[in-house]
Amino acid sequence: MQPPWNPYGPHAPHGSQPYAPPNPYAAPAAGPAMYRQNVFVPPGANAGPLVGPALRKLKLAAGIAQLTTLLGGTIALIVAGVMGGEDGGVFIVAGMGLLGLWYMLLFAYSIVNVVWLYKFWSWIPPEQRHTSMWKKYISPGTVVGFMFIPYFNIYWMFVVYLGIADIMERLRVQYPCSKGPAKTLALLTLLIPLGFFPAGPFLQFMFAKHVEAMAEEMHARMVGAANPMAYAA
Repeated sequence: MQPPWNPYGPHAPHGSQPYAPPNPYAAPAAGPAMYRQNVFVPPGANAGPLVGPALRKLKLAAGIAQLTTLLGGTIALIVAGVMGGEDGGVFIVAGMGLLGLWYMLLFAYSIVNVVWLYKFWSWIPPEQRHTSMWKKYISPGTVVGFMFIPYFNIYWMFVVYLGIADIMERLRVQYPCSKGPAKTLALLTLLIPLGFFPAGPFLQFMFAKHVEAMAEEMHARMVGAANPMAYAA
């Protein structure tokens, strides 16, 4: 057993190595090289399990349902306007009911979407939770919380979705996978619904499916690489 290191004690004999405490700032002795930036990671931050496909499919189902009810409600109100009178009143009631259901489905879709974002961001290794558009540490709670800030949330959507694509590209350096980059798909997911909103649920599904597939391949390598920031689901 080595004696504790005393910096004021006598020098060790020539040719021997004195015991010294580990340097907490030294590079790791083994393991793959890590991509790091000067981003503060709060103590206790760790990575969560993989995100399963259930949330992605539920989000798509809610998106299709909201589009269907919106279309049905709009058609019913148009028919009511054309028919008029008592017969048109039935279609007014039906149309308003469908639009009310659409609003509830839209709310449900938004909730499922932020839950997916929270869970996926929780999977990301903490030292990678920063983007080119937001260079500070972003916690999963911050990802969700900033989505509820009026007007700022428009910018924040770009930070999060392009950030996921950016993070996955950095992780590909350390944990290669067979899937291609996600940045183009992220841009399409953000921009196309601005001009044609019915495409939103389908593009969201495609983006989530792509990055989940990337994460699944990378996760297997993370667990096998003795990465303390990730663990098996």
